[in-house]
Amino acid sequence: MNQDKNVIYDLKAGIFIWFGWRIHISQRAQFIKKAGFDATCLWWSDDEKANTGSLDDLPKIVRDSGLEIDNIHAPFNEAHLLSSENISERRRLIDLHKQWIGDCARHNIPKIVFHTCPDFPNPPAPNNLLLDSVEEILKFAESAKIILAVENIRRKEYVDIILEKFDSEYLGFCYDSGHDFIWSDKPIEILKKWGHKLAATHLHDNLGSDDDHLIPFSGKIDWRKIVLNWPKDYKGVLMLEAIGDGKTQSPESYLSAAFKSIIKLKDIEI
Repeated sequence: MNQDKNVIYDLKAGIFIWFGWRIHISQRAQFIKKAGFDATCLWWSDDEKANTGSLDDLPKIVRDSGLEIDNIHAPFNEAHLLSSENISERRRLIDLHKQWIGDCARHNIPKIVFHTCPDFPNPPAPNNLLLDSVEEILKFAESAKIILAVENIRRKEYVDIILEKFDSEYLGFCYDSGHDFIWSDKPIEILKKWGHKLAATHLHDNLGSDDDHLIPFSGKIDWRKIVLNWPKDYKGVLMLEAIGDGKTQSPESYLSAAFKSIIKLKDIEI
């Protein structure tokens, strides 16, 4: 390796708590820690509630394993409602985001990653109703001192319009490498543009057409290009959002391979 360390060399390593195996969250957390990871992020929905009976139990279970919690990921299936002309539906989703932010504050989780772009093919351009929704959610986040991290999905304009409109220390960017390389006409440009606002990461690979959520270096993404354009002032976690196949390997072997991919990222020559 080059004697000069690259910009991500000293960053902590993390992986999404939901990495593909339907086992109790306490087991997943223990496996993640044993593999060498420092941190995780939580999927904040009823899918995880089924593990314990209450989402409020999750932070303690995970922290008892020795892991840090970098953020929660808000449910995104209804993200399109933040732009909806249906007042009651839009109000419901705004209030849910406020509830999730309050959950972060109660559990000392500093960030929440959220979607604003609809997760379906050919979404419409962002509108002013979306900005109104985000403005209200952001004001609540500011009062709770929780960082909102808007994730790049199918149209980068959704990130652009929000980060251009609102200037707040509690509004940041979540860079998703997989989404960038399948849905951007110019991958890396969004990282260059909003790297100074980077608050969270979703690092995963793909084969160039689908959102495969593969371990880095097992697809077609140019990881050296990502590292060369990484913002120098980012001090957060390198969080993987890779998902394995429980039918072909054990969680231990999968997480070992995932952790090795982080080491390989850190060893990319600059």
